[in-house]
Amino acid sequence: MNLDRRLRDHGLFVRGVTRLAGDEIDAYGLAADRPWVALVGNIGSSYWSAFSAADEYRDGAADPLDRWSRRIAETLAAEFALQAIFPFEGPPYYPFQRWARRAEGLAQSPLGIMIHPEHGLWHSYRFALLGSEFAAASVETGASPCLACAGQPCLDTCPVAAFDGNGYDAARCAGHLRQTPAAECHAHGCLARLACPLASRLRYRPEQGAFHLRAFLDAHP
Repeated sequence: MNLDRRLRDHGLFVRGVTRLAGDEIDAYGLAADRPWVALVGNIGSSYWSAFSAADEYRDGAADPLDRWSRRIAETLAAEFALQAIFPFEGPPYYPFQRWARRAEGLAQSPLGIMIHPEHGLWHSYRFALLGSEFAAASVETGASPCLACAGQPCLDTCPVAAFDGNGYDAARCAGHLRQTPAAECHAHGCLARLACPLASRLRYRPEQGAFHLRAFLDAHP
Protein backbone atom coordinates (compact mmCIF):
# COMPACT_ATOMS: atom_id res chain seq x y z
CA MET A 1 0.00 0.00 0.00
CA ASN A 2 1.46 3.40 -0.92
CA LEU A 3 2.03 6.37 1.35
CA ASP A 4 -0.69 8.55 -0.18
CA ARG A 5 -3.33 5.91 0.43
CA ARG A 6 -2.20 5.36 4.01
CA LEU A 7 -2.36 9.09 4.66
CA ARG A 8 -5.85 9.36 3.18
CA ASP A 9 -7.02 6.79 5.73
CA HIS A 10 -6.46 9.57 8.29
CA GLY A 11 -7.75 12.44 6.16
CA LEU A 12 -4.22 13.67 5.44
CA PHE A 13 -2.31 14.43 2.26
CA VAL A 14 1.21 15.05 1.04
CA ARG A 15 0.63 18.74 0.49
CA GLY A 16 3.93 19.53 -1.17
CA VAL A 17 7.56 18.49 -1.48
CA THR A 18 10.78 20.49 -1.27
CA ARG A 19 14.48 19.73 -1.06
CA LEU A 20 16.44 20.77 2.00
CA ALA A 21 19.13 23.39 1.52
CA GLY A 22 22.57 22.50 2.85
CA ASP A 23 22.39 25.12 5.61
CA GLU A 24 19.01 23.72 6.73
CA ILE A 25 20.49 20.24 7.10
CA ASP A 26 23.27 21.68 9.25
CA ALA A 27 21.14 24.11 11.25
CA TYR A 28 18.55 21.52 12.28
CA GLY A 29 20.81 18.49 12.57
CA LEU A 30 19.02 16.58 9.82
CA ALA A 31 20.41 13.57 7.99
CA ALA A 32 22.13 14.41 4.71
CA ASP A 33 20.95 11.13 3.17
CA ARG A 34 17.29 12.22 3.57
CA PRO A 35 17.30 15.61 1.85
CA TRP A 36 13.68 15.62 0.67
CA VAL A 37 10.80 16.98 2.77
CA ALA A 38 7.20 15.89 2.17
CA LEU A 39 4.85 18.23 4.03
CA VAL A 40 1.78 16.41 5.35
CA GLY A 41 -1.43 18.06 6.41
CA ASN A 42 -5.13 18.58 5.99
CA ILE A 43 -7.30 20.46 3.52
CA GLY A 44 -10.40 21.85 5.13
CA SER A 45 -11.81 19.44 7.71
CA SER A 46 -10.38 16.39 5.95
CA TYR A 47 -8.80 14.88 9.07
CA TRP A 48 -11.54 15.79 11.54
CA SER A 49 -13.59 12.59 11.34
CA ALA A 50 -10.53 10.40 11.91
CA PHE A 51 -9.10 12.58 14.67
CA SER A 52 -12.36 13.11 16.57
CA ALA A 53 -12.87 9.32 16.70
CA ALA A 54 -9.35 8.68 18.01
CA ASP A 55 -8.34 7.92 21.59
CA GLU A 56 -6.21 11.07 21.77
CA TYR A 57 -9.26 13.26 21.19
CA ARG A 58 -11.28 11.49 23.86
CA ASP A 59 -8.80 10.73 26.64
CA GLY A 60 -8.80 14.22 28.19
CA ALA A 61 -4.99 14.54 28.18
CA ALA A 62 -3.17 17.61 26.90
CA ASP A 63 -2.27 18.27 23.27
CA PRO A 64 -4.57 15.71 21.65
CA LEU A 65 -3.98 16.80 18.04
CA ASP A 66 -0.20 16.87 18.43
CA ARG A 67 -0.23 13.43 20.05
CA TRP A 68 -2.47 12.03 17.30
CA SER A 69 -0.25 13.55 14.63
CA ARG A 70 2.86 12.08 16.22
CA ARG A 71 1.33 8.60 16.42
CA ILE A 72 0.27 8.66 12.76
CA ALA A 73 3.57 10.13 11.57
CA GLU A 74 5.82 7.77 13.50
CA THR A 75 3.79 4.73 12.42
CA LEU A 76 4.09 5.70 8.76
CA ALA A 77 7.74 6.69 9.09
CA ALA A 78 8.56 3.22 10.42
CA GLU A 79 6.46 1.57 7.72
CA PHE A 80 8.08 3.46 4.83
CA ALA A 81 11.62 3.89 6.25
CA LEU A 82 11.28 7.67 6.58
CA GLN A 83 11.93 10.20 9.36
CA ALA A 84 9.07 12.18 10.91
CA ILE A 85 9.48 15.74 12.18
CA PHE A 86 6.89 18.13 13.62
CA PRO A 87 6.15 21.87 13.64
CA PHE A 88 5.58 21.76 17.41
CA GLU A 89 9.06 20.38 18.18
CA GLY A 90 11.71 22.83 19.34
CA PRO A 91 13.45 25.07 19.90
CA PRO A 92 14.86 25.28 17.35
CA TYR A 93 11.59 24.93 15.47
CA TYR A 94 11.65 23.52 11.98
CA PRO A 95 10.87 26.18 9.31
CA PHE A 96 7.59 24.72 8.09
CA GLN A 97 6.37 28.07 6.74
CA ARG A 98 9.55 28.53 4.70
CA TRP A 99 9.21 25.02 3.32
CA ALA A 100 5.54 25.63 2.55
CA ARG A 101 6.40 28.68 0.47
CA ARG A 102 8.81 26.59 -1.57
CA ALA A 103 6.63 23.49 -1.81
CA GLU A 104 3.20 25.04 -2.45
CA GLY A 105 3.68 28.71 -3.26
CA LEU A 106 1.97 29.92 -0.08
CA ALA A 107 1.99 33.55 1.06
CA GLN A 108 1.40 35.22 4.39
CA SER A 109 -2.10 36.64 4.87
CA PRO A 110 -2.85 39.85 6.81
CA LEU A 111 -3.85 37.59 9.72
CA GLY A 112 -0.38 36.05 9.79
CA ILE A 113 -1.73 32.66 8.68
CA MET A 114 -0.26 31.20 5.51
CA ILE A 115 -2.77 31.44 2.68
CA HIS A 116 -2.97 28.89 -0.14
CA PRO A 117 -4.05 30.01 -3.62
CA GLU A 118 -6.76 27.29 -3.74
CA HIS A 119 -7.41 26.27 -0.12
CA GLY A 120 -7.34 29.76 1.36
CA LEU A 121 -6.81 29.76 5.12
CA TRP A 122 -8.38 26.32 5.55
CA HIS A 123 -5.40 24.02 5.76
CA SER A 124 -2.52 23.16 8.07
CA TYR A 125 0.60 21.05 8.27
CA ARG A 126 0.62 18.32 10.89
CA PHE A 127 4.09 16.87 10.24
CA ALA A 128 6.74 16.29 7.59
CA LEU A 129 8.39 13.12 6.37
CA LEU A 130 12.04 13.14 5.34
CA GLY A 131 13.31 10.70 2.73
CA SER A 132 16.00 10.07 0.17
CA GLU A 133 13.64 10.89 -2.68
CA PHE A 134 10.12 12.21 -3.25
CA ALA A 135 8.50 13.35 -6.46
CA ALA A 136 8.38 17.15 -6.40
CA ALA A 137 6.08 19.19 -8.62
CA SER A 138 7.19 22.48 -10.11
CA VAL A 139 5.78 25.37 -8.07
CA GLU A 140 5.29 28.92 -9.27
CA THR A 141 5.19 31.50 -6.51
CA GLY A 142 2.68 34.13 -7.57
CA ALA A 143 1.29 37.19 -5.85
CA SER A 144 -0.66 36.68 -2.66
CA PRO A 145 -4.41 36.36 -3.32
CA CYS A 146 -4.88 38.83 -0.47
CA LEU A 147 -3.54 41.64 -2.67
CA ALA A 148 -6.57 41.35 -4.95
CA CYS A 149 -9.09 40.97 -2.11
CA ALA A 150 -11.50 43.88 -2.05
CA GLY A 151 -11.58 45.49 1.37
CA GLN A 152 -9.77 42.61 3.11
CA PRO A 153 -12.76 41.89 5.42
CA CYS A 154 -10.60 39.71 7.67
CA LEU A 155 -9.08 42.90 9.14
CA ASP A 156 -12.43 44.49 10.07
CA THR A 157 -14.28 41.51 11.52
CA CYS A 158 -12.53 40.78 14.82
CA PRO A 159 -14.70 42.30 17.62
CA VAL A 160 -11.61 43.56 19.49
CA ALA A 161 -9.45 44.47 16.47
CA ALA A 162 -6.77 41.94 17.34
CA PHE A 163 -5.44 42.13 13.77
CA ASP A 164 -4.13 45.29 12.13
CA GLY A 165 -2.40 43.85 9.08
CA ASN A 166 1.01 44.15 10.71
CA GLY A 167 0.61 41.75 13.60
CA TYR A 168 -1.71 39.84 15.89
CA ASP A 169 -2.45 40.83 19.48
CA ALA A 170 -2.94 37.36 20.96
CA ALA A 171 -3.34 38.71 24.51
CA ARG A 172 -6.19 41.01 23.45
CA CYS A 173 -7.89 38.12 21.63
CA ALA A 174 -7.55 35.74 24.59
CA GLY A 175 -8.75 38.38 27.04
CA HIS A 176 -11.89 39.02 25.00
CA LEU A 177 -12.66 35.31 24.74
CA ARG A 178 -12.27 34.77 28.49
CA GLN A 179 -14.37 37.80 29.37
CA THR A 180 -17.08 37.06 26.80
CA PRO A 181 -18.13 33.40 27.08
CA ALA A 182 -21.11 34.03 24.80
CA ALA A 183 -18.94 35.37 21.96
CA GLU A 184 -19.71 33.77 18.62
CA CYS A 185 -16.02 32.84 18.28
CA HIS A 186 -16.47 30.13 20.93
CA ALA A 187 -18.98 28.27 18.80
CA HIS A 188 -17.46 28.70 15.34
CA GLY A 189 -13.81 29.68 15.67
CA CYS A 190 -12.01 32.87 14.70
CA LEU A 191 -14.43 35.31 13.03
CA ALA A 192 -11.64 37.11 11.19
CA ARG A 193 -10.54 33.86 9.60
CA LEU A 194 -14.12 33.02 8.70
CA ALA A 195 -14.45 36.39 6.94
CA CYS A 196 -11.92 35.39 4.27
CA PRO A 197 -13.88 34.89 1.02
CA LEU A 198 -11.34 32.53 -0.56
CA ALA A 199 -12.24 28.83 -0.51
CA SER A 200 -15.19 29.38 1.83
CA ARG A 201 -16.43 25.86 0.95
CA LEU A 202 -13.44 24.50 2.89
CA ARG A 203 -14.16 26.32 6.14
CA TYR A 204 -13.60 24.13 9.16
CA ARG A 205 -16.62 22.47 10.70
CA PRO A 206 -17.95 24.45 13.68
CA GLU A 207 -16.81 21.77 16.12
CA GLN A 208 -13.31 21.86 14.63
CA GLY A 209 -13.19 25.65 14.84
CA ALA A 210 -14.28 25.48 18.48
CA PHE A 211 -11.60 22.85 19.19
CA HIS A 212 -8.85 25.07 17.79
CA LEU A 213 -10.15 28.02 19.77
CA ARG A 214 -10.03 26.03 23.03
CA ALA A 215 -6.48 24.94 22.18
CA PHE A 216 -5.56 28.60 21.66
CA LEU A 217 -6.95 29.53 25.08
CA ASP A 218 -5.09 26.66 26.72
CA ALA A 219 -1.88 28.02 25.22
CA HIS A 220 -2.63 31.60 26.38
CA PRO A 221 -3.67 31.35 30.05
